[in-house]
Amino acid sequence: MKNRDGRDAMKDRDDRDDRDDRDDRDDRDDRDGVHDGAVRAGTEQTRAIVVFAILAIVGLVADLWSKHLAFDPEFIPAVRRPIVGGWATFELTTSFNEGALFGVGQGWTWLFALLSLVAVAGVFFWLFWLGGRSSTWLTVALGLILAGTLGNLYDRAGCHGEVYPEGTVRAGQIRYAVRDFLLFTFGDPETQIGQRYHYPVFNFADAFLVTGAIMLVIKSFQAEEDEDGDEDGDEDGDEDENGDADEDGLADGVASPTTPASSPETAPADPPESPPAATAS
Repeated sequence: MKNRDGRDAMKDRDDRDDRDDRDDRDDRDDRDGVHDGAVRAGTEQTRAIVVFAILAIVGLVADLWSKHLAFDPEFIPAVRRPIVGGWATFELTTSFNEGALFGVGQGWTWLFALLSLVAVAGVFFWLFWLGGRSSTWLTVALGLILAGTLGNLYDRAGCHGEVYPEGTVRAGQIRYAVRDFLLFTFGDPETQIGQRYHYPVFNFADAFLVTGAIMLVIKSFQAEEDEDGDEDGDEDGDEDENGDADEDGLADGVASPTTPASSPETAPADPPESPPAATAS
């Protein structure tokens, strides 16, 4: 008896040791999984920041370099070239814009410069604090917006060194204006150029800004679709749970039929009593 008890105790101890070993392995696997996930997340975020920085720097350099070439005193504007079968034309010209996109708000350069600073702060806030770097689409959009904002802010701050020409009221003063040089016109090829639609003169910074803004709008629609899909999935999950509960209840009712209570009418009759034993005389 003592030997059997000893073997049972050893078996229980071995089982406990095995369970402890399994628990330790599970804990290590969980920690390793969390660590690997954190490393992957960190790598992806670092890659996103690199992409963002490259887009912003390359876009800014391309914008400023193109403006420098277009506004060089020795630069000769190119001849107007027809494109798209003559329904559109393209030419390089020079224009100073003291307002915003499409020439809105002329003379309010200081206001748009302030708004540009707010936009720069908003880009970094969205990228780092709101988690924009977790999305490649948002990273690219924010990088383009930053490049365009900085390119036009450079001009609005007068860093280009351009001054008002001689013969004007403000001759010799710095022009706090954005340099534009890309001009497109649209219309019937048979129509005179002056009667065609002239798209506002713009630059590469404007193109980066508009592209980034369009990408943000597209992303916003995608986010709304994802939210609608999540709500539909939750409703389907609730219906499935309710259906499972109903099936379980039905199964329980079939598996466990109710036994009717006994009554005097339904109770089994008592067995007949045996005849009394004969009394010995």
